Amino acid sequence: MGTISPSAGGGRRLTKPIQPTKQPTRTDQRILLTLDQVLAELGGPDGPLPRSTWHDWQTKGTGPKVIKLPNGQIRVARDDLNTWLDGLTRDPGAR
Repeated sequence: MGTISPSAGGGRRLTKPIQPTKQPTRTDQRILLTLDQVLAELGGPDGPLPRSTWHDWQTKGTGPKVIKLPNGQIRVARDDLNTWLDGLTRDPGAR
């Protein structure tokens, strides 16, 4: 339903209500995890994966791909972590 607002000539005119513009949902947005989130996910019931183990993996080149931000912080893309974990998955029945 419209609203009535005064027009420049002193009369009234019917105007349409202003609809809020909806931002399109991005489907290409990366999900980035902090190092603490990754360590917690890779850890076990005793706690997160030790940072020393993480750094060893990175030094050896056996860990997942990382994104180093200009401020020095590390992020891991969710897709990269999942791909890395998939590469470690072994079927116990296969030889």
